[in-house]
Amino acid sequence: MNYQRKEEIPISVIIPVYNVADWLDACMESVVNQTFTEFEVILVDDGSDDGSQYKCRQWAKNDSRVRVITKENEGPSKARNRGLSEAKGKYVVFIDADDWVDARYLELLYRRAVETEADIVECNVFRVNNETGKKNLRISSGVMGVDDTLEEHMKYGYTAIWKCMFRKELFTKHGVIFPDCHSEARAVYALLLALGSRIENVQEPLYYYRIFRQGSLTSKPRSGGEDQSMTGIQAFEHLLLGFRQYGLFTKYEKLLQEIVTYKMSDLLAAFFMRRKANDYRRLVENYRLFISQEFPGAPAYRYITWGGYNLNRILCNMNLLHDPYCRFNFSSIISLMHPVQAEPVCRHKNRYREIMVNREITGMFWQVIEEAAPDFLFVDFLEERFDILACAGGYLTKSDAFDGAECSIEELRVIARGTKECESLWQESCLAFIRQVKACCPSVRLVLVENYLSERKGDIHGQEPYENLGEIRSTNKLLQSYYGFFRKNCHDLLVVKAWKSKYYFTDCKYEHGAIPSHLNEIANREIAGMAEREIGIWKA
Repeated sequence: MNYQRKEEIPISVIIPVYNVADWLDACMESVVNQTFTEFEVILVDDGSDDGSQYKCRQWAKNDSRVRVITKENEGPSKARNRGLSEAKGKYVVFIDADDWVDARYLELLYRRAVETEADIVECNVFRVNNETGKKNLRISSGVMGVDDTLEEHMKYGYTAIWKCMFRKELFTKHGVIFPDCHSEARAVYALLLALGSRIENVQEPLYYYRIFRQGSLTSKPRSGGEDQSMTGIQAFEHLLLGFRQYGLFTKYEKLLQEIVTYKMSDLLAAFFMRRKANDYRRLVENYRLFISQEFPGAPAYRYITWGGYNLNRILCNMNLLHDPYCRFNFSSIISLMHPVQAEPVCRHKNRYREIMVNREITGMFWQVIEEAAPDFLFVDFLEERFDILACAGGYLTKSDAFDGAECSIEELRVIARGTKECESLWQESCLAFIRQVKACCPSVRLVLVENYLSERKGDIHGQEPYENLGEIRSTNKLLQSYYGFFRKNCHDLLVVKAWKSKYYFTDCKYEHGAIPSHLNEIANREIAGMAEREIGIWKA
C-alpha cells in the first residue's frame, strides 16, 4: 500500500504493561512478526515491579519500531490514554500484554479500514482458557453471518476495545478518553460506535484473549478502595455522560436503557460466582436503583428462571435486569418436590454447574423465591429430558452437570424417563409444584416457555438434521406431553410458543459446540420478544 508521506505511520499499537513478565514476550512476538510491518509499538509500563519493565526496554532495544513509556502505576485506562496521547499513527489498536494476535491482525484490519474509509474495524476473537488451552470463538458483531444494525451492534456487540482498530481522530476529535474505573470498555464502546461514521467487521478470529489467568484484572478486579456494591456503575455513568455531552442522549435514550440493562446483566453473570452473597445482593439492588433513576419508567419486573441453560440466553435478551442468583438449571420438578434426605457435597470443575447441582441438593429454590418475591417465574422443561436418580429418601436429576460432578452420594437407582414410574412421579410432582409456588408466592405469574430440543443445526443459509434425529424427536414427544399437562393444570398461565420461531435451530458455530439444547441468537432474541409481548399484554 502507498502512504501520502514517507514519515506517516499508518498504525500505532498501544500495549499497557503491568506485571506481565510471564506473558509479555509471547504477546510481543506476535506483534513484531506481523505480515504488515509499517507500525509503531508503544509499551506503556504502568509501574511494573516483576521484571516487565526490563523486558519492555529489551524489546525497544531490539526493534526500532518499539518505544517505551514508563509511568507510575495508575491502571490500564490511564496507561491507554497516555499511549493514545503520544501515538503517531493514523489508526490505533489496543492490545493487552497477556494476549496475542494472529500474524495477519494488523494487515487485515488496516486493509479493510483503508478500502472502506472506516472509523472502526473489528475482528472476531478466540477466548483461550489459560489452564486448559481450550479456545472458544466469539463473534464481535452479528449472528450467523448476518450483520447487526448499528443499534444492535451497540447493544449486543462484544464490548472489548482490543479487537478493534480505530481511526485515532475518533478519539482526539471528540475528546474521548478511557475513564479510570472498572469496566472501562463499557464506558466508551457504544459511544465510539455512535460517533463513528462507518464500522466494519473482518469475520475472522484474529485476536487471542487469555481467560482465567491468575492475577488478571478480569479474574481479580482491582480493589483500591472500590466499593464492591457499586462496581461498574461509574462506567455506565461515564457512558451516559458522553452521550449527553455530544447531544446524542435524546436520540438514543431508549436504546441506552436497553444497553445499560443488558451490559449490567453481563457483569452480574461474572460477579455471581466471585462475590460474597451480601456484596452481590447489594450490587444487584444498586444496579436496579441506577436504572430506575437514569431511566424513569423503565421495566423493573423481577423474575426467576427454571429450566434449560438456553432459557437464560433467551431471557437475557428481554429488556429486564437478569440476575443469575435467580437462575435454576440442571434440575427437575421431581427432584425439587422430593429433596434428598442427606447433605452430600458435589464438586465440579465448572463452577457454575457445581453451584446449580448443589442448589438442587439443598432445595434452594424455595428460599430464593421467597427472597426475590418475583413478578414472574419463567419455566421450560428441557431439563426434564434427563433420567432421575432415587437416593437418600429423595431424587436427583441425572443431568450432564451431575454426571460430570464428584458427589458423595452412593446407592443410586436410575429411573428412566418415559417409564410409567417416572411418568406417575412427574405428574404428581408437577401438581405439587404448581400448588406450592402459588402458596409460597401468591402474586407470581407463571410463564411457560415451550422449548424443545432443536432438530436442526446450521446457519441462515441452510441447516441439516442432527445425526440422532429419531432420539431427539422421541424426547420432544415426551416434552410435548409435559407441556400439555402443565397447561391443563396451571390456571392463569402465560404461554410462549418458542418453537414457532422461524429460526428454531442450533447455530453450527455455537461456541460450546452444536448441541440440540441450544438455539442461535437470532431465535433467542425473537423468543425474548414473544415473552415481552406476553408480559405486556397481561400487564396492560
